[in-house]
Amino acid sequence: MDEKTKKKRVEKRGSRKKKDSISVSARPEATKKKAKRKPKLIALKGSEPSQSQPKPTFEQIQLRAYFISEQRRNLSIAGDEHSDWIRAESELRNELLAERVSARD
Repeated sequence: MDEKTKKKRVEKRGSRKKKDSISVSARPEATKKKAKRKPKLIALKGSEPSQSQPKPTFEQIQLRAYFISEQRRNLSIAGDEHSDWIRAESELRNELLAERVSARD
Protein backbone atom coordinates (compact mmCIF):
# COMPACT_ATOMS: atom_id res chain seq x y z
CA MET A 1 0.00 0.00 0.00
CA ASP A 2 1.16 3.52 -0.70
CA GLU A 3 2.28 5.75 2.17
CA LYS A 4 -0.02 8.50 0.90
CA THR A 5 -3.03 6.20 0.91
CA LYS A 6 -2.27 5.09 4.49
CA LYS A 7 -1.98 8.69 5.65
CA LYS A 8 -5.30 9.63 4.06
CA ARG A 9 -7.06 6.72 5.75
CA VAL A 10 -5.58 7.65 9.12
CA GLU A 11 -6.59 11.27 8.65
CA LYS A 12 -10.15 10.26 7.79
CA ARG A 13 -10.37 8.09 10.89
CA GLY A 14 -9.05 10.90 13.04
CA SER A 15 -11.54 13.39 11.66
CA ARG A 16 -14.42 11.01 12.34
CA LYS A 17 -13.40 10.60 15.94
CA LYS A 18 -13.11 14.35 16.43
CA LYS A 19 -16.59 14.96 15.04
CA ASP A 20 -18.09 12.32 17.32
CA SER A 21 -16.39 13.68 20.40
CA ILE A 22 -17.53 17.22 19.62
CA SER A 23 -21.15 16.21 19.24
CA VAL A 24 -21.06 14.24 22.50
CA SER A 25 -19.43 16.98 24.54
CA ALA A 26 -21.73 19.65 23.09
CA ARG A 27 -24.63 18.45 25.25
CA PRO A 28 -25.58 20.79 28.05
CA GLU A 29 -25.40 19.33 31.55
CA ALA A 30 -29.12 19.98 32.16
CA THR A 31 -30.21 17.38 29.62
CA LYS A 32 -28.37 14.52 31.32
CA LYS A 33 -30.63 12.36 33.42
CA LYS A 34 -29.59 10.45 36.48
CA ALA A 35 -30.54 6.81 36.63
CA LYS A 36 -33.33 6.20 39.12
CA ARG A 37 -32.66 3.48 41.62
CA LYS A 38 -35.25 0.80 42.01
CA PRO A 39 -36.32 0.03 45.56
CA LYS A 40 -34.96 -3.22 46.91
CA LEU A 41 -37.38 -5.86 48.08
CA ILE A 42 -36.82 -6.72 51.70
CA ALA A 43 -38.16 -9.91 53.20
CA LEU A 44 -40.34 -9.44 56.23
CA LYS A 45 -38.66 -10.69 59.39
CA GLY A 46 -41.81 -12.09 60.96
CA SER A 47 -42.97 -14.13 58.00
CA GLU A 48 -42.61 -17.90 58.18
CA PRO A 49 -41.52 -19.85 55.10
CA SER A 50 -43.71 -22.79 56.17
CA GLN A 51 -46.87 -20.86 55.24
CA SER A 52 -45.78 -20.46 51.62
CA GLN A 53 -45.86 -23.24 49.05
CA PRO A 54 -43.01 -25.75 49.26
CA LYS A 55 -40.32 -25.23 46.64
CA PRO A 56 -38.10 -28.06 45.40
CA THR A 57 -34.49 -27.28 44.56
CA PHE A 58 -33.23 -26.83 41.03
CA GLU A 59 -31.24 -30.06 41.25
CA GLN A 60 -34.28 -32.04 42.39
CA ILE A 61 -36.35 -30.76 39.48
CA GLN A 62 -33.52 -31.40 37.05
CA LEU A 63 -33.09 -35.00 38.16
CA ARG A 64 -36.82 -35.74 38.12
CA ALA A 65 -37.19 -34.18 34.65
CA TYR A 66 -34.35 -36.36 33.40
CA PHE A 67 -36.05 -39.54 34.56
CA ILE A 68 -39.40 -38.40 33.15
CA SER A 69 -37.77 -37.79 29.76
CA GLU A 70 -36.07 -41.20 29.83
CA GLN A 71 -39.36 -42.89 30.62
CA ARG A 72 -41.09 -40.94 27.87
CA ARG A 73 -38.43 -41.92 25.31
CA ASN A 74 -38.52 -45.61 26.29
CA LEU A 75 -42.29 -45.71 25.87
CA SER A 76 -42.13 -43.64 22.63
CA ILE A 77 -44.46 -40.99 24.01
CA ALA A 78 -44.50 -37.59 22.32
CA GLY A 79 -43.32 -34.65 24.40
CA ASP A 80 -40.53 -32.19 24.97
CA GLU A 81 -38.10 -30.98 27.62
CA HIS A 82 -40.33 -28.14 28.73
CA SER A 83 -43.29 -30.39 29.50
CA ASP A 84 -40.96 -32.79 31.35
CA TRP A 85 -39.69 -29.91 33.49
CA ILE A 86 -43.20 -28.67 34.30
CA ARG A 87 -44.34 -32.18 35.22
CA ALA A 88 -41.28 -32.76 37.42
CA GLU A 89 -41.79 -29.47 39.23
CA SER A 90 -45.47 -30.10 39.90
CA GLU A 91 -44.84 -33.68 41.09
CA LEU A 92 -42.15 -32.54 43.52
CA ARG A 93 -44.30 -29.71 44.87
CA ASN A 94 -47.18 -32.13 45.44
CA GLU A 95 -44.87 -34.56 47.25
CA LEU A 96 -43.43 -31.83 49.48
CA LEU A 97 -46.91 -30.54 50.26
CA ALA A 98 -48.08 -34.05 51.17
CA GLU A 99 -45.08 -34.48 53.47
CA ARG A 100 -45.84 -31.19 55.16
CA VAL A 101 -49.49 -32.08 55.70
CA SER A 102 -48.63 -35.50 57.10
CA ALA A 103 -46.03 -33.95 59.42
CA ARG A 104 -48.70 -31.65 60.93
CA ASP A 105 -51.02 -34.55 61.74
